[in-house]
Amino acid sequence: MMSRNNFLWALATMLAFFAGALMPSGGMQRAAAMQAAVQPKSPKYLEIGYMKVEPGKDDDYIHLEKDIWKPLHQQRIKNGQVRSWAVYGVRFPFGTEEKYDYVTISAYDQFTQLENPYAHAAESLAKLHPNMKPEDFVRQTSSARKMVRSEVWELVDEAQ
Repeated sequence: MMSRNNFLWALATMLAFFAGALMPSGGMQRAAAMQAAVQPKSPKYLEIGYMKVEPGKDDDYIHLEKDIWKPLHQQRIKNGQVRSWAVYGVRFPFGTEEKYDYVTISAYDQFTQLENPYAHAAESLAKLHPNMKPEDFVRQTSSARKMVRSEVWELVDEAQ
């Protein structure tokens, strides 16, 4: 004969099984919604800048991006003007005949953010680099690299 504790244990196990089997699919929908909340939507637009650096000036260019431009982009992110910014070095193919050596990628959620992406840049530049004049900023940027071209890509679809 089954003891009372064993009977209650078996009954609880069966109830748990049936409760799970009978649970409406809304539980799965809630789980998917929770996962989507954890994984943010990808940005809708990417602005890709293709940069050519003069031979032997890679260190100057990296310094420019890390120490001069990156704080400006971080301020733009704080201001909600851009979602993110990154710089990538091209590893393959390589050689003196390649059209670009680096790409910068700025990610935007709305197209309107692209219409004036550097609004307030002068104020931010003065705050972040108080000893740098705007013309020195432009000169240093143009001497470190040449922009080959810029593209804007729009997200059409994705799977996560």
